[in-house]
Amino acid sequence: MGWSEGYAEWIEGDTAYISVAFSWKLDQAYQRAVWLKEMGYRVRAGGPAITLNPREIRDVAEIGGEVSALAHHNPEATFTSRGCVNKCAFCAVPKIEGDLVELDDWEVKPVICDNNITATSMVHFDRVIERLLEYGVMGVDFNQGLDARLLNEHHAERIGELHKHKQLKAARLAWDHKGLEDEFMAAHTLLREAGIPKKSISVYALIGFNDTPEDALYRLQKIYDLGAYPCPMRYQPLDAKVKNEYVGEHWTHRELQKYVRYWYGKRYFGAVPFEEFVNW
Repeated sequence: MGWSEGYAEWIEGDTAYISVAFSWKLDQAYQRAVWLKEMGYRVRAGGPAITLNPREIRDVAEIGGEVSALAHHNPEATFTSRGCVNKCAFCAVPKIEGDLVELDDWEVKPVICDNNITATSMVHFDRVIERLLEYGVMGVDFNQGLDARLLNEHHAERIGELHKHKQLKAARLAWDHKGLEDEFMAAHTLLREAGIPKKSISVYALIGFNDTPEDALYRLQKIYDLGAYPCPMRYQPLDAKVKNEYVGEHWTHRELQKYVRYWYGKRYFGAVPFEEFVNW
């Protein structure tokens, strides 16, 4: 979808900008900031990873400020709201952005990056859908996921309109732990009843955070059996300096690797059962 790998850098005049999404990119950001400063640029740095870990780079760059970096990470992405109503322990959004705020205006683009668009007012949600329809935006992707606990029939019907106009690429849900099964199943049913095909529904499944391999396997298999696309999301601490280094209490590193490899590659493994893959 044109995403950077969590690091973006650009120059405007005599200022170099660095935006870092993931904490394991902080060392790269520091090295680049040192080099850019030696080249004579004023260096400014921001992004989620730097907001959470400012001490990592503040001696070589100015931190923060009102700078729009999203287009440098993905030119097709936009926000129509910021923040979230939830305070999930594994998520950086409450710490960085705080409570939900609806934006008065936004660039109309296909990749919707709102942290919780289903938590916005119906007036705002309808404005988003109407503008996507009016501009004929193709490949619409609710990229950060639709909150299954909040998604209702109206949300589903409006998203279904995008599908009817052949504008929808992906409606994404999330199923973070087994206790949310009822909410997830209800949301999935609403999307299907609104005419959204199975292949257009993807599901983020958090693994390695306060769960067990059995819990994760149950969710991933259930998602697959529904005909949706399961996306295992390995938990990463907000200050992780190395990606995929953290291993949850009930897991091993090898188990986490196998879960991610198998379920992301399920379309290629086809009928090979997970148990057979694990032993292979």
